[in-house]
Amino acid sequence: MPRVTRWQRYWFADGGRYAAAIVRIAIALAVLLSLAKLGRPLSTGDVPGAHTLYRPVGIWMLFGHWAPGEMVVTLLRVVAWGSTACMCFGFRSRTSTAISFVAAVAVAALSYASTKTWSHQYNVVFIAQFAFLGARSGDVLSVDALIRRVRGLPEIDVARGYQWSLRLVQLAVALMFAGAAFHKLAHGHFTLRWALSDSLRNHLLVAFDLADLPRPALANWIIDDPWRYRTVACLNLVSQMLPLVACFVVRRPWLRAACGGFFAIETIALGLVVDLWNLHWLPLYAVFVDWDRLIGWLRPALVTPAEVPTGWKPPRNVRIFVIGFVVYDAVTAFVPALDQTLNTYPFSGFPMFATVRARAPYDEHLPYAVAADHFAVTADQAIEVGVQRWFDHANRGMFTVRNPVELKKRLTALLAQAQRRYPKLGIHAVRSELAIFESPAYPAPAHFDMHVIATLGEVRDDGTFRTLLGKLDDGALTLAPVGLDASAATLAYYRDDAPVAIPLDAPRNGASFRVGELAGDPLYVVATVDSQPWLVATYEPWHWQ
Repeated sequence: MPRVTRWQRYWFADGGRYAAAIVRIAIALAVLLSLAKLGRPLSTGDVPGAHTLYRPVGIWMLFGHWAPGEMVVTLLRVVAWGSTACMCFGFRSRTSTAISFVAAVAVAALSYASTKTWSHQYNVVFIAQFAFLGARSGDVLSVDALIRRVRGLPEIDVARGYQWSLRLVQLAVALMFAGAAFHKLAHGHFTLRWALSDSLRNHLLVAFDLADLPRPALANWIIDDPWRYRTVACLNLVSQMLPLVACFVVRRPWLRAACGGFFAIETIALGLVVDLWNLHWLPLYAVFVDWDRLIGWLRPALVTPAEVPTGWKPPRNVRIFVIGFVVYDAVTAFVPALDQTLNTYPFSGFPMFATVRARAPYDEHLPYAVAADHFAVTADQAIEVGVQRWFDHANRGMFTVRNPVELKKRLTALLAQAQRRYPKLGIHAVRSELAIFESPAYPAPAHFDMHVIATLGEVRDDGTFRTLLGKLDDGALTLAPVGLDASAATLAYYRDDAPVAIPLDAPRNGASFRVGELAGDPLYVVATVDSQPWLVATYEPWHWQ
């Protein structure tokens, strides 16, 4: 049988009218739950100075660097809620689906418009909704179908007009976890070192202990025994691949539903193990169920396939959409970091905990160290544990900023947000610090010891900003002091995430030092001014771990 015929038989199979309607409802529910969960998107009416952090994400790139105001954000939310409700009930189904997607994805993208990168907690919902654009989902179980009946018009049943949408959504949903498994294998150079090392143990430490967050009970049970965390890691890889298998067994409804069921299992497991509760994903499981086959067992007359016209061919625009979607979704899912570079939110890779957080040789238990944020806060009242957790966890990633202008913006916005959030504490200054967190090897109890090695920058409520961020280029270290006198600065560096300072004696020429080639991956160069170490530059080559 010619290849093109097999392709047509897969994407344009008979049936699917009821499944399209049920999946429409499921996607709409997932979008509504996402809108309910979404935090308040960034707008020019937010925290003073926060709008200066604005960067366009996804659809907002069409408008350049214009940050929407409060009225625009409110209008978008109203349109998103209203159109998604219309989609759910099947009123003007295709039109409401399109409007819902544009408005809802715009709201979601705005929630990441003040961060360097965007997260992945809503992407699969909107990718599925995008795949569903153009679907004939209102021919049954909809207000549209009810209106036709009231008008005395016949039901619509388009031959081979439903399955392409369902299978495209199914692929979009399956690719999320399949991509996560791929990145875990790729980080391990396509071996099982991600699963058969201490990587999952260290991932759980990073997820919770960096910011002193309490671990869930299941995470506590897993983290204390190598057999447990390695077995769970292996099962995780298997279960993340099974939803993709469902895409290839569409003629075996029970097997398809069972493989797709691991999408729900993985979603719940993310909540139980790493406290990432994305229950708004769960309605998407509906796409793995052959609803027409199920309904046909109960009421066969309802799902009789429409007669295929003589000389039928798949619509050209549909073929182009399917091919374009599959190619782009697969490329962004599997090519490392391409999603953030293209910035075409919601199309995304899902490198969920994919880094191999372990040292070679991977079959041995070795200590582990990682760099992360810590914030020192100057206030009239003592900073309680819960407040410190908010600083260290909700603002994680600031230690990667290397541009003094951007760092000042972020620290200024953080100080304003903290003063508004905790007005009784009398917060006057916030200092961003780089810390190395060190964990002893098993069988020692899993925990981190924090070693603060340098300050990135500090901002005070009078507008004072201090930093020493500079650059390291071809063996030349250049200081760029702001609010500091670095004339008597002394140098040291840290290598390979070890919290041990190595003195650095280098000839100086004004603000520059000739440090030569320094070994380390990563490498942190620090200058001490008035007994306080300040971060000057870092170096870390890109590589798969």
